[in-house]
Amino acid sequence: MVGLKLDDLKSWKRLSCIIALLGGMQFIIITIIAAIFFYPDGYSFTEDYISYLGTTVNVRTGSNNIISSILFAVTCLVVGLSLIFFWIVMTTIFDDDIITQIFSYLGSFLGYISSLLIMGVGIFPGNTHLSEHAFSATYFFLSFAGAIFFYSIAILLKKDYSNIYAIVGFVFSIIVGLIILRIFFQYNPIMQKVIVYGYILWAALQITKIWKIIDLENKDQ
Repeated sequence: MVGLKLDDLKSWKRLSCIIALLGGMQFIIITIIAAIFFYPDGYSFTEDYISYLGTTVNVRTGSNNIISSILFAVTCLVVGLSLIFFWIVMTTIFDDDIITQIFSYLGSFLGYISSLLIMGVGIFPGNTHLSEHAFSATYFFLSFAGAIFFYSIAILLKKDYSNIYAIVGFVFSIIVGLIILRIFFQYNPIMQKVIVYGYILWAALQITKIWKIIDLENKDQ
């Protein structure tokens, strides 16, 4: 993707990858900006959860948190929508045989659900809609972990995909599931950030691989 050209935008697969990548990048950037500049009375990256940025008030002091909450809602909506394009493209890459396709479709189905749920995390502030927020957050983590797990199986079945992608996916998805279910691991603000930003990094790694596969397909034509 380093040598991005205008012609790349004519390919719906490449354009979808770019949209997904920009969506993930803006989420990281905007959440950091909201935390540093707009969260009232100071935001602690080690003690405050990411979703605190979306509450209407500072959960500790009660100070008004309108700007940060709006930024958080918008960035969650944008990243959720952008990743839908990513999951669509993923199904076109794993079409070697019916078994690989099945795992790919299962992965993308859970990916679609996770995209809707992260939008729910932003729409429902934790301090005013706790049950809806908690449901969206919990099942967002579990659904994208499931998506990565199924795609890790698909990667093992695909010949031109390195197994390291599958190994990383298996380890990451299993750890996420154990953390969310509170098995062996403690769920805390630091771990939450590792999971969320790690998910975006995993998607970015897949996009770089997809880009190379598209290059090879174009050369063969």
